[in-house]
Amino acid sequence: MDSKIIDGLDFLELVKCATENLIKDVERINSLNVFPVPDGDTGTNMRMTLEGGISEASAQNEKNLGVCSKNIAKGMILSGRGNSGVILSQFFKGISNGFKGLEKANAKEFANAFLEATKRSYQVVQNPTEGTILTVMREAGEFVSNNVNEDTTIPELLELYLSQARKTLDKTPELLPVLKKAGVIDSGGAGLCLVIEGMLLKSKGEKISEESILDKKETFNKNSLLTYGYQLEFILQLQESKVNTSKFKIDKVKDYLNSTGKNLTIRLEDTKIYASINTFNPGQIISECRKYGELLKAQIHNLDFSGEYNSIIEPETKEEKPFKKFATIAVANGSGLVEVLKEMGIDVVVSGGQTMNTSTQDFIEAFKSLNAENIIVFPNNGNILMAAQMARDNYSDANVYVVPTKTIAQGFSAASMLNFESNDINIILEELNDVIKNVSTIEVTYSVRDCVINDINIKKGDYICLYNNELIASSTDRVSALKEAFRVIDDFKDKEVMTILCGNDVSIDESDKIKNLAEAFNSSLEVYLVDGKQDIYSYIIGLE
Repeated sequence: MDSKIIDGLDFLELVKCATENLIKDVERINSLNVFPVPDGDTGTNMRMTLEGGISEASAQNEKNLGVCSKNIAKGMILSGRGNSGVILSQFFKGISNGFKGLEKANAKEFANAFLEATKRSYQVVQNPTEGTILTVMREAGEFVSNNVNEDTTIPELLELYLSQARKTLDKTPELLPVLKKAGVIDSGGAGLCLVIEGMLLKSKGEKISEESILDKKETFNKNSLLTYGYQLEFILQLQESKVNTSKFKIDKVKDYLNSTGKNLTIRLEDTKIYASINTFNPGQIISECRKYGELLKAQIHNLDFSGEYNSIIEPETKEEKPFKKFATIAVANGSGLVEVLKEMGIDVVVSGGQTMNTSTQDFIEAFKSLNAENIIVFPNNGNILMAAQMARDNYSDANVYVVPTKTIAQGFSAASMLNFESNDINIILEELNDVIKNVSTIEVTYSVRDCVINDINIKKGDYICLYNNELIASSTDRVSALKEAFRVIDDFKDKEVMTILCGNDVSIDESDKIKNLAEAFNSSLEVYLVDGKQDIYSYIIGLE
């Protein structure tokens, strides 16, 4: 690689090494959570976003820098997941804007591309917050722009950028009080520093590791991290001894599978079920499906392993769905939630949530599965909202509207109030936004580290309660933690409706205790229990 000039293939190599450098430290980035909850996924989201860009550009093998950088950005945009991943995809989109029309670039032109990257990244965030990855991008970009000249080399440029990025990253806790309270630096900014560091090492001719993580034919080894899960394919023969095969409906199996994985294809032919799904729990799926019959064939493929894999499922010819003026999509994790949301009238439930953020491409595929004039989307997670908005901006075959539901509790309430009688999308959206503004959310999970937040002393393994994304209670006992949460919520006695979405690890007896406890604090409260079967969060509680 020329130290003064890069072309498209050089830039692709820089991005590959950036990705490898991030992968080496991805778990540390994941652990930089503001709250000590078991859903850290910033590093994983950034990794999967980068890998999407590499995959797109590698297929093209384009030497022209402007074209190659555009291909990388395109792949990243579609693979973008989580706020950090979406912002990173826009960072590289901005770089491609800076490289537009250039076959090659020098350090000064690269520095200009970094300025375009910052500009693009800020544009995609509705309310930019300083002390985040955005600040790291901006200050580093401005620094290199002011300190490069015609004699600056590419390694020198990247050295300058990384030096300032690290300085800014170190001061993010001073810029953002929530980081200082938690005693962490910004995770997205830390991820960006690893990306630039990887580029720098490549530009200097240094290796990230002896063997490329991305270029190996068989990529999964004893040190690998399972990021993508497994692809499970199976053919299940229904058994009369287990079900009435003449009256069997596939919907229940379909809803269950949708709650446990992604990219589901499933069909029932005669008395056989043909299914393919990406999941982290293939054994659990097989056990569940054997309640209805026995396997004729099954294959499991590790999606992080690039060895040969031949499908056992023949593709199905899809029939076009009937046209609808209004269709709906919601994101959820948990077979109970999937089932109830569909009963409420949601057309497509996309698998996703904490630790499993839905990508831009996942949303676009869901849009394609519908035949509708207007599609209303409920992301149901603050870290998925931007991917939904990015998918909306990159889809033109229908009018897509993203209702900014940041919790499943908000999405659940919004779905329960769906009303298309007005036939006016503006009125419908106004009503839905009014609903979610009135919903407060309590989330109950466990702590993954010792810490002190909001003067609450938390030990690893303790149960913690978040109220509208603010930590308010902790205890070694889940019921006690919620009791404290109900006590400290100022307007708890003014609430009228409580919906308790119960997770996989919750017993009926315990959920009844929580219901009785809430009613003891507020005797006029209407409490509804829903068996959501979601992971990570034992309870997600909506208060209205």
